[in-house]
Amino acid sequence: MNDRLGGRRVLILIGASAVLVSGILGVFIGESGGQVAAEVSLFGLLSLPTSPLAFSVYGMALSVVILAVLFGLVEFASRLEQA
Repeated sequence: MNDRLGGRRVLILIGASAVLVSGILGVFIGESGGQVAAEVSLFGLLSLPTSPLAFSVYGMALSVVILAVLFGLVEFASRLEQA
C-alpha cells in the first residue's frame, strides 16, 4: 500500500511539472504568435487570441485533460491487474 502512494506522488509530480512546462511554453508561443496573426482557430471550433496568457491557459488546460485521461487509464489497468 505504501508503494502505491509513493507511485501516485511521483505521477502527480510528473503531471504538475508537465502542466507547468506547458504554461511556460504557451507564454513563449503566445508572444511570438501575436506577430503572425491576431487569433488562431483550433479545429474550427474555438478561436483563441494569440496572447501569452491565452496560449498559456490553453496549453495548461489541454495538458491537464490529456494527463487525466492517461492517469485514468493507468488506474484502470492497475485495477484490472489486481482483479
